[in-house]
Parts: sequence; C-alpha cells; structure tokens
Amino acid sequence: MAKKLPDEECRANYMRLRELFDAVVSDHDRFEMVYACGVDVGMIDAVVVRVSTYTYASYAVGFDRAANEIVIVPVTVDLNIHGTPIYLKNSEIQKAKQGFMTKEITIQDKRLPKKYIQLNVQEIINQDPDGLVLLHKQTEEAQHFQDFFKNQYRK
Repeated sequence: MAKKLPDEECRANYMRLRELFDAVVSDHDRFEMVYACGVDVGMIDAVVVRVSTYTYASYAVGFDRAANEIVIVPVTVDLNIHGTPIYLKNSEIQKAKQGFMTKEITIQDKRLPKKYIQLNVQEIINQDPDGLVLLHKQTEEAQHFQDFFKNQYRK
C-alpha cells in the first residue's frame, strides 16, 4: 500500500497546478480552477479473449460562473508538460451531464479529441501507488466546481 502524502504537500501540488494554469491560460484571472482526472477504457475483441486498455489523463479545469464557461488544459502528472487549452462555453456545447452515483462528468462537444471528455473532480487524493494521478487537496475548490456544474453548466 502506498504511503499517504501529508495534506500540506497535496495542497502544494494543487498550487503548482494553479501556477501552470495561470501561465497557460491568458485570461486566467476570471477562472476558478480544479484538478480533474479521467480514465478512458478501450475494448478490443481478439479471437478468444477481450482485451481492455486504460488511458489515464490529468487536467487543470478552469470555470467561470459569470460567462458559464469551462477551460480544460491537459497536463502531465508531474506538471512538466501541458496541452492547448480548450474553451467550452455552455451555449456552444452539445451536452454536459453528471453521473448520479459516480459523480463523473461528461461533456460532449465536437472540438474535443474524441467528441467527448469524462472527468472526475475529487476533493483530495493523497495516495496513488501507480503514480497515475496528481496527489492534491482542493476541498473548497472542488465543492465550488460541483456547485457550478450542477446548478449552471449541465444540460
């Protein structure tokens, strides 16, 4: 079992993510930000067996309540590399929903690489033996994002 990272170090990781977000997104001041992770499951049917593949992704997700907009920045877990920000105004996307039990968020839009993206926003992740996600603490920020998504953004 992996050792738990102290809250202070988890919070420091969140702050490093915020610094990266601020450097990449030119109008960063208007966005609150959360860390989100996603898992994409692929299935391949071979002659005798079914093979499953899992692709893990990390994102800095900014959200602006006034503009009803989300910006998604793909990042690596070590925060050394980032992708191009994708701006998604609610009025321009096809669909945004949240799973009832899992709280997984799905946004459908033709500008996204697979025409959709699935995200999980958790308040704290303080251990990951496989090194697949950023260990972080974002209690208030995650609650603000969930409130924004549930009351304003989903459709």
